[in-house]
Amino acid sequence: MYFADLQPYTWFTSKRSGYTALAVGWLDSLFPYTIGPTPPAFQERLREHCACGVHAPMLGFHECDFCGKSHIFLEYGSKKVMTNNGEIWILDGNIVYAAPVMIHHYVTDHNYRPPQVFIDVVMRCPLPYEAAYQEIMQSWGETTFDYSRDYPFICSIRTP
Repeated sequence: MYFADLQPYTWFTSKRSGYTALAVGWLDSLFPYTIGPTPPAFQERLREHCACGVHAPMLGFHECDFCGKSHIFLEYGSKKVMTNNGEIWILDGNIVYAAPVMIHHYVTDHNYRPPQVFIDVVMRCPLPYEAAYQEIMQSWGETTFDYSRDYPFICSIRTP
């Protein structure tokens, strides 16, 4: 599913009044995207969101349009966590940036550079397991899935 970066993301806003949701990282091979390096600290915080703060998991898994991989994992501690299902919500006041969990793969494997505003917000947004983030989710009646813990069937224990 393709959405241009920073365009309104209407699925979320139809559920929450008073918030604006913007799409980031909904890439498709038919549309060009910005490439360039991203700071390692950003990649690390993004990894935390993609492993521990998943919203709206769907049935099945999305195949990467760029490399064709159907099982996309990120390293998280001693686990490999599958990240091609669901989305993350990055909070900034009354703005929510909605991105596919695959955004980490796009950034690290395909050199995608999200808009600078998104990078900045990821760096200051509470992590999904922190109380400030969870309080907002609970006030919305939302559940945040921690793929590194809640779904062992999409994680694998890494062996040396």
